[in-house]
Amino acid sequence: MAKFQKDRIGPVSARVYRIKTEDDVEIAITRLLDDSDDGAREPVVLVHGTFCQRSFWVSSKGVGLAPHLLQHGYDVWIPEMRGHGRSTRDRRYRNWSAEDQMRWDLPAVQQMVAAETGQHAHWVGHSWGGVAIVGSLAGGWTSGEQMRSAVVLGANISEGDSWMQRAVPRAAAWGLLTLLGRVPARLFRLGPEPESRGYMLDFYRWKGPNRQWLTEDGRNYWDGVRRIEVPLLAFAASNDKNDPATGCRLLFDAVGSQDKAWVLLGVEQGFSKDYGHVEMIISKAASEEVWPRIAGWLDAHG
Repeated sequence: MAKFQKDRIGPVSARVYRIKTEDDVEIAITRLLDDSDDGAREPVVLVHGTFCQRSFWVSSKGVGLAPHLLQHGYDVWIPEMRGHGRSTRDRRYRNWSAEDQMRWDLPAVQQMVAAETGQHAHWVGHSWGGVAIVGSLAGGWTSGEQMRSAVVLGANISEGDSWMQRAVPRAAAWGLLTLLGRVPARLFRLGPEPESRGYMLDFYRWKGPNRQWLTEDGRNYWDGVRRIEVPLLAFAASNDKNDPATGCRLLFDAVGSQDKAWVLLGVEQGFSKDYGHVEMIISKAASEEVWPRIAGWLDAHG
């Protein structure tokens, strides 16, 4: 059993593990605990998006999708990607990239959870977290054979962020990144965590003027996406200004799995509201309409 530190998030007991990736970066993984745990729970890994950390999944009061899944009978693991939350941030931070998370962080998490539980996990990702899950599978860095199922929400790599294609705002952002080595997220009210220069430069490559989703060594992610066979549930929000439903649908359609389902969260589709990017996870409506659907999908693919 790996070493851990005891933790508490509101009323929820937890353990924080620290593991090393193959490129020698330390990341933290929080595991929620239940007093009635008999060791037979199926693991589920929750992957946060840009400018986020574990608080996206479980608030300081112990509320969120993570404790909901814990109460529903799952063994919940929340990794914080390199440089985020409780994970290490060192002199290499400014060069850490989004692809590093897919290439190194997620495989390390997959190996850790399998070693500790002896089971394959379900994976859930919001925004970039969902894209990272799909991209890591497409790149061959995580194993689809060791993944029970995947759920992605607001996962889009092709649409939005039109400012990256305009010369003036792109140059201004480039200057800020060069000067600071990061995006100061709190200053711009983007979220609790900054993002490194290397992370943002990946999105310049992927969503800039050329809009090509390629690995650093020139492979096309889309080719790998078409080979994915992991069961997939994808959500998009009809009022998502960050990651439009059209982009989410494009990624969903490209995934090769024969077992996949699409949900658009909007009034026309029978939901109580036209959801936004964050609301699809963090809102009272989501706790009533989205969380149970996620749990139901995991139940059906256990």
